[in-house]
Amino acid sequence: MDEKIYDLAIIGFGPAGITAGIYASRYKLESIIIGKVKGGMITTSHLMDNYPGIEDVTGIDFTDKIVKHLEKYEECKIKEDEVIGISEIDNLFFISTKDGDNIKSKSLIIATGTEKRQANIKGEKEFIGKGVTYCTTCDGFLYRNKKVVVLGSGDSAFNSALYLSDIAEKVYLVCRKCSPSTEDKNVINKVEKNPKIEILYETEIEEIKGEKMVEKIITNKKEEIEVSGVFIEIGLIPQSILFQNLNIEFENNFIKVNKYCETSKKGVFAAGDITTGFCELKQVITAEAMGAVSATSVNKYLKTK
Repeated sequence: MDEKIYDLAIIGFGPAGITAGIYASRYKLESIIIGKVKGGMITTSHLMDNYPGIEDVTGIDFTDKIVKHLEKYEECKIKEDEVIGISEIDNLFFISTKDGDNIKSKSLIIATGTEKRQANIKGEKEFIGKGVTYCTTCDGFLYRNKKVVVLGSGDSAFNSALYLSDIAEKVYLVCRKCSPSTEDKNVINKVEKNPKIEILYETEIEEIKGEKMVEKIITNKKEEIEVSGVFIEIGLIPQSILFQNLNIEFENNFIKVNKYCETSKKGVFAAGDITTGFCELKQVITAEAMGAVSATSVNKYLKTK
């Protein structure tokens, strides 16, 4: 058992959590960061080309860079483990992990992020990073002048199709339903009038095929469509179940925060994709910004205790 009482415990090992760890260390806070996978969802990105100052880097290589930066600071202990329980007694947070450790902290930053909802299509897992992607803004540029398919019928799918139409040669928008799920009539109208987008209603992808990379999809209508990329846009799953007992406010299972990354409970802060955020954009750079803000807010909070 770790008898130490930390100033801050950061739950989540993605860009938001890592940045929070760096900033907390610079404030000389004794902190611990806990997470299952270094980098989180960014490690599934084949190539990043929208991060200022760093061009053409894989998600894994980017993760290595920011983790090495964090490792420079001895103030932040790194623990690769899974949090399985959390409680609060007398303004102190008690965190239990899968490995059997019990950690105590004066404050908490939640940065567990989201998981992209998978479609459970045959071939989907095998081609992740090889043509199957869950982030249009991250990977769309890789498919310039190529044929791609977007799976989904909601806001993210229709907006992704529009985004890709400026990059790709052809965009197939595969919708399982007979009509769009999005209520944004303006977006629907733009998609329907776009000559580069073909909407396939009441259609499902049964299989994704290829040799080393994605080459085609097979639909439930037994059609074979040649594509180089499959963009799965069927929603996000916020990783917030663990924190329901902390009596913080949620919105559609995302943690509500203000501009200081404060939640509705004193001592609990949140950053990155797990939150309602500052805007709708969910990118590495916005997650990192929230990580910096949350650590700064923690520093101010601890000075008042």
